[in-house]
Amino acid sequence: MKRSNLKFYALAAAMVCLTACTKDDPDAISQDPPQEDPVALTFKDMESDWVRLTLMGENKLDVMQADSGDITYSVAGPLVEGARYYVSNSGRYQSVVDRNGGKVRFFDSGIVNHEDHGHEYEAKWANAEINSVLPTHLTGSGGHIVVFNDGDGSISYVNESQLEIPSYQPETFTFNNTVAHHGVGIRLNSGKFAVTFKNTEEPGGIPQMVMFVNGDGTVIDNNGGVEVVGIHGSANNGAYGAFGSTDGIIVVDDRDNIDLIPYTDGKLRNEPGFWLGTLKSHQNSALFYGRARNLGIYTVDPEAKSILPLYEGANVVSDMFSFNGAFYLLLTDDGNLRVYDANTATLLTERVVEMAEIPDAPTVTSKSMNSEIAQLQKQEEPSPVLVCSDKFLYVLAPNRTQIKVLKIESLEHVHTIDLETPVISMMKNGFSIEGDQNPDYEH
Repeated sequence: MKRSNLKFYALAAAMVCLTACTKDDPDAISQDPPQEDPVALTFKDMESDWVRLTLMGENKLDVMQADSGDITYSVAGPLVEGARYYVSNSGRYQSVVDRNGGKVRFFDSGIVNHEDHGHEYEAKWANAEINSVLPTHLTGSGGHIVVFNDGDGSISYVNESQLEIPSYQPETFTFNNTVAHHGVGIRLNSGKFAVTFKNTEEPGGIPQMVMFVNGDGTVIDNNGGVEVVGIHGSANNGAYGAFGSTDGIIVVDDRDNIDLIPYTDGKLRNEPGFWLGTLKSHQNSALFYGRARNLGIYTVDPEAKSILPLYEGANVVSDMFSFNGAFYLLLTDDGNLRVYDANTATLLTERVVEMAEIPDAPTVTSKSMNSEIAQLQKQEEPSPVLVCSDKFLYVLAPNRTQIKVLKIESLEHVHTIDLETPVISMMKNGFSIEGDQNPDYEH
């Protein structure tokens, strides 16, 4: 026992000495705590769990949670060939335009954005629908959807926030001082519509002027002194709207002004393929982007009243904004994808991306619709193989059984989603939330 006590006292003395030496000696070595290996981020950590991809199969729509690849809902039923799908501003709905059938329906993904949190309900077709004559051009900004009906020159208006109400039906406004034409209408922050009208003395199927229409459908009979040979395409961010034309860009604003930005560069002109007949816009972008088929892409600044070249080439396949409007993406026929800052038109990155082939649109029998108007309509169609969330680009692979996910800002491949069966096309639904969600909501 005494021997054990001596060992203990000796050990204690040694520890006291070591401690004292360590305090006194600045060169003494201290041991850092062991470092834990960093945990690699998965795609589920990177993408919002409210982002959805709506996949089109044979007569069904599957709603997929993008970050997990899980199918949350499937909605079966016949799908109209040739119908065009447009995601709504909130991300909840797909507006499905069946031009030849004279109908617009609304597919409800069930994903509801309440800004600081979300809800998910069963996916279904909404009760509301538009029945009109040749519904064609659809625009949306700030939760307001406008469909122009080519068959009689009328417009149909949809308040997106009302679509969830079973009894809600859109309004259609018809005008006495117009005729059937291939036109477009938009809604501005002022609550007024800006709508194309045709000079009945001019031949052809496209309009020549734009006039304002009050929220009750009353036409303000004043075109601002702006009349052109032909108009096609529109852009809208709520404060400003723009219409492509043979003579320049017609700009309207929420203060009831109508102006023309004329073409001045010598290349843009009134000749098929050489005027800005397609425009792309986003409610969060100050710039619009116009396309002349044989020339390329131009930026349109509606406030500065300027038109400037961005990309020169006749090989543009499609272009689009990211869902939040921060990025503008441009795809050319060599598979090269360019990403720009949408508000400055600064090129951020580019690379070649492999993707599934885009199927040919159904043949249109009308001679006029297979000419210049048909070419312009084709330029407006959303890509069925490329869709964007706020941060990520989803690319349907050539085998149609995989979706490649790229980070938009760098086009770096970050994830692959494997599908059980091939899909025809895909659309974006849902929304993104940054940071923590609010768990204290009362609804």
